[in-house]
Amino acid sequence: MRQSERWAESEIHAAPSLGILIASDVRFVRESLGEVLGRSGDFSVLGECGDLDEILNMSRDLRPDMVLLDAAVRDGLAAVRRLREMRATLRVVVFAIAESVDSVLLWADAGVAGYIPSTAATADLCAMIGDIGTGKQPCSASVAAGLLQRIATSVSPQSRSDAAPQALTPRELEIVRLISVGLSNKEIARRLNIGLATTKSHVHNALAKLNVQRRGQVATSMQSRSLPG
Repeated sequence: MRQSERWAESEIHAAPSLGILIASDVRFVRESLGEVLGRSGDFSVLGECGDLDEILNMSRDLRPDMVLLDAAVRDGLAAVRRLREMRATLRVVVFAIAESVDSVLLWADAGVAGYIPSTAATADLCAMIGDIGTGKQPCSASVAAGLLQRIATSVSPQSRSDAAPQALTPRELEIVRLISVGLSNKEIARRLNIGLATTKSHVHNALAKLNVQRRGQVATSMQSRSLPG
């Protein structure tokens, strides 16, 4: 082997791997993911954690390139926001989410760099994480079409004129997004770390502003009013 070839091979093996922190409150899930990613050779699993405090503390201490976050983790949306506030360059990737426009937008609004749908195969996991690490995001055709439709609607002159009269507060908008993906009042309260009574008050006010009577009408009302999902 020529000297130049040995140098090239040395540089390839010396290439830094992506440092990942895995966050899931299910030990089996985080350990299994750690084994899969560790075997690939493209990633360095820096640690595994389960709750919000652990996620924040280990992210601060280990300074990973990416946090792989289970969508089922309690206060997951709050964790994403806190992590982004802690370090803007940190990429947070949420996994095991329903691949719907509402769900994707909910997590994107919190600040995730990408997502792994609940339907993803283990064999595709490393490639998907690698793509997200380089700024790409694989998604289904239906989600891509839905996102384009939401963007087109949100920038239309009609949507801008209709948004003002009964504008939702930032908290109410957050609440209706969670309602639209099927969360109950108790689940919303836990997710946002607020009291149940406060949650019910926000829900009541939001439904009144949207002029709907039932929770199942929220998603349709948001779309018709061109509110961001």
